[in-house]
Amino acid sequence: MRRRLLLLALALWGGEALAGATWREDFRSKLHGWEVRTKPGVDPTHYRTDAAGADGTGVLIAEADDASATFATQLDGVDLTRTPILRWRWRVLEYPRGADGRDAARDDQPIAIYVSYGGVLRQRSIAYRWETDTPVGTEGDATYAAGVVKVHWIVVRNSQDGVGVFHVEQRDVAADFRRVFGFVPKDPIVAVASNSQYTRTQAKAELDWIELAPLAELRGR
Repeated sequence: MRRRLLLLALALWGGEALAGATWREDFRSKLHGWEVRTKPGVDPTHYRTDAAGADGTGVLIAEADDASATFATQLDGVDLTRTPILRWRWRVLEYPRGADGRDAARDDQPIAIYVSYGGVLRQRSIAYRWETDTPVGTEGDATYAAGVVKVHWIVVRNSQDGVGVFHVEQRDVAADFRRVFGFVPKDPIVAVASNSQYTRTQAKAELDWIELAPLAELRGR
């Protein structure tokens, strides 16, 4: 009975929160376990939470002014084979002008969601990007930190989606990891990125919430 009431409440709310989510961050209160990770010699992207943002439900705001950084958290005890469904709600308020992930000299994004595995000597990441000019559906590979960090990126949205409108996304991140890297990680790192250092412009975006949940819950909706 409680489960049916929960699912009914979620449906009435608009179906945006996934029932059975085993990890969720809604940015409504003080954050624990998150940290800003910067790049040497580059001004950092500014991250802050606003409890009144996103219609009063809390929001993470990322602002980059010729800057780059990620806002990351380690999910200890999370196994993506058990919770493969990544969902989130985001919007862009300003695009880095002229940015295009296909060109290393213009590789900026107003916002991207990274799921990573590894440490300081070896890291593998899947990145879901909201781009400026790169076509939706484009995929590519990038290497950073002298080859230590390898990223496979996927364009989910671009500037044709406009500004100021929230969108809910959903990906089977376990399937993406298995397809690209041949394994599914445990204890992943989830990070939010916003970059404008290559185009030397400004970018601004918001993340309302983000969660991981079992595939079975998705099938049961």
